[in-house]
Amino acid sequence: MDLEGFAVHFRADIRAQLDWVGLATVRADVQVETLGRDAAKQRLAALFTVWYADPAGADSRWNLPGSRPLRVDTACRTLRSWPDSRRHAVAALTQDFATSPGPVSLMLPAYRVGGAGHVLLDGNHRAVAAHQAGADIHLTLCSVVGPVCESILPDLRHYAAPSP
Repeated sequence: MDLEGFAVHFRADIRAQLDWVGLATVRADVQVETLGRDAAKQRLAALFTVWYADPAGADSRWNLPGSRPLRVDTACRTLRSWPDSRRHAVAALTQDFATSPGPVSLMLPAYRVGGAGHVLLDGNHRAVAAHQAGADIHLTLCSVVGPVCESILPDLRHYAAPSP
């Protein structure tokens, strides 16, 4: 998959402030990984969400001082402070995935932030719910590989290397 195919498939669903023109300008690449069973569960758990916690451990925004991103496996630590709509959506999806007869199939767009790190661009609710349900997972991760800078995506400020 190239960036154009990624945009065709995911652009309408990605609400993050992704600079699509900037990605095209730097000729960002897209890598696709397909994983099943334990490998899928491990990768899913390690993905960063676009949900944040403040220093006290409550739900927060990406741009507030002290906020830190949460991984799929730690996102529920802030559950009590989540907006009702997020809490209800994750609970409903968790129930659906827990009773699913086969593996839960997830195709998720992400942004690679170095090494094995990825930030979800969409599908945060589904990812957290599938993890919570303990479901068998078939994961297709479509990751943009581009510069890790906040001009491409403001959330990337949490992952960019500090300036010397």
